[in-house]
Amino acid sequence: MAISLSKGERVSFSKENPGLKKVKVGLSWDVKAGITADLDASILLIGQDGKMMKEDSIVFYNQLTSFDGSVIHSGDNRTGDGDGDDEMIAVDLGKATAEELLIVITSYADQNQDAVVFGRVKNASVRLYNGETNEVLYTFDLTEDMSNATAMEMARFYKHNGEWKFNAVGERAGTSKNGLEDIINKYSK
Repeated sequence: MAISLSKGERVSFSKENPGLKKVKVGLSWDVKAGITADLDASILLIGQDGKMMKEDSIVFYNQLTSFDGSVIHSGDNRTGDGDGDDEMIAVDLGKATAEELLIVITSYADQNQDAVVFGRVKNASVRLYNGETNEVLYTFDLTEDMSNATAMEMARFYKHNGEWKFNAVGERAGTSKNGLEDIINKYSK
């Protein structure tokens, strides 16, 4: 049975899920009637200094695999149509060279489009799966007041005393037209 996480909640991932090294992050959303919205799931590979390890230390719709092979994105879904997860990212914690894997959710707007704030979507949630059995371990509902945001630091895996921990962050991280730019600007060296 999946555990519903609240903003700021921390989980000792290694202790709660001993031996589990492969996880998946799923993002799903629906658009409100008459609206178009493109949400994107991404993961940043963060080093000891709290910044992206390299310039290309991000896995997102335009770069589907991390430089160390530990993170693989399933590809971009631009509409939120369909049932289940709209975007999926697989993570192999055993391969990860980063100190932290930051999961972010951003919106994307074309040049001729106004910013797509999270308030334009409904039923947005993120699920964390056991990557071997596809069992849902944790869920995080995005319905908290992020109505005017275009970027959100969703959750993070981080190493502490040799074990992986998990934190449901749930913090607004940007309001610009392309939320991913806000995230990259914050975490670039």
